[in-house]
Amino acid sequence: MIPLAMALRRRGFSVRVVSQFNLSASIPQLADALKIQVEALRDAAQEEWGQRPDVHFVTHSMGGIVVRSMLSRHEISGMNRVVMLAPPNRGSRLAAHWRDQVLRFPWGSFDPLRKLLPGERGDCATAGDPDAEIGIIAGTASFPSGLPWSLVDYTPSGGFSFSSGGSGEHDGKVALDEVELGGATDLVVVDRGHTFMMAMPDVVEHCVAFLREGRFRT
Repeated sequence: MIPLAMALRRRGFSVRVVSQFNLSASIPQLADALKIQVEALRDAAQEEWGQRPDVHFVTHSMGGIVVRSMLSRHEISGMNRVVMLAPPNRGSRLAAHWRDQVLRFPWGSFDPLRKLLPGERGDCATAGDPDAEIGIIAGTASFPSGLPWSLVDYTPSGGFSFSSGGSGEHDGKVALDEVELGGATDLVVVDRGHTFMMAMPDVVEHCVAFLREGRFRT
């Protein structure tokens, strides 16, 4: 996310990059931890600037689900807009495939993919629908990303196959129908893969437009 943060700073935003260790924690646990991190950053900004700043979020992948959960579980004053890059809002069939068919999780209490499972099996679909302006950027990569695990095609039976490029219905990890969120304000689809979407110039411009205007550029 650092290249995106740098691009947003050049456009006048004050940006903080927040990281979380998320292998064993559930989405609600990550959301509660993020609330503490966000308020600590706002406390520091208030001390520096003399006023408490509004806060916006730009997330990638599961980060969007964590922010959804945080804003549903906690009240954060001055929150206006959220840009989600490739969020598995309905859970990830690919995560379910890897967990259930390939890696055969859980390994005892260690079950890092459980939170990403579709429907009630995971934490994504039930993360909440917060009162916020949410813009979603979805990817449909038409060329390989260079990462073998991103080159995946969905099959009609619900399985997966590896290919030399994307099928046009997913970004290599998250399918178009998995990013959908009923309360979203706007959605745009870009010809980008999942892993490095945030570093692409068109994605940066979409982020800037939504943060400033509440709509993606046309």
